[in-house]
Amino acid sequence: MMYKTHLATSIALSVALVSTVSYPFTIGFLAGVSLGSLLPDIDEPNSFIGRRSFGLAVIIKRKFGHRGITHSLCMWIGLLLFLLLLVPNPFTLGISLGYFFHILGDYFSVSGVPLFSPIDNVRRKSPLTYKTSGKVETVIYYVAILISLFFILDDKMLTPFIQSVSELVTGVLSLFFQTLG
Repeated sequence: MMYKTHLATSIALSVALVSTVSYPFTIGFLAGVSLGSLLPDIDEPNSFIGRRSFGLAVIIKRKFGHRGITHSLCMWIGLLLFLLLLVPNPFTLGISLGYFFHILGDYFSVSGVPLFSPIDNVRRKSPLTYKTSGKVETVIYYVAILISLFFILDDKMLTPFIQSVSELVTGVLSLFFQTLG
């Protein structure tokens, strides 16, 4: 799955999920989902996040290969426990959800993922698959955008999001003016 589809599907699934449990949709949560949706591809130097990793992706790929441990449920559970026990907040919850939805997206790809690595490196995939960069992925991308818009434009989602953006801008401006004077 291409990075933009990982972003779109992770955001769509996360927004749909938080709307059903009445969890506040904030800029921090959205940033976390976005980052988390890209993190598993830190094992590929040519990926969107890999090209911005200052060489870390090269090291990880040499050690584990692409779609290795970074695409496993074991890694996700470790990340989930580490982030949510250490710093439980909307940003870290978003990272965890984005990471999980990335793995789920690649599970439906023709290549599959090693869900239980490092315990078992067998790549597993759904009986229903898509080809990366193919027509089906393009449809998935646009449907995910529509789903995101459907949920985000609902007032119960939009209001807390706008409020969180306002608080972020106010906080940044406050820090900026404090450093000036």
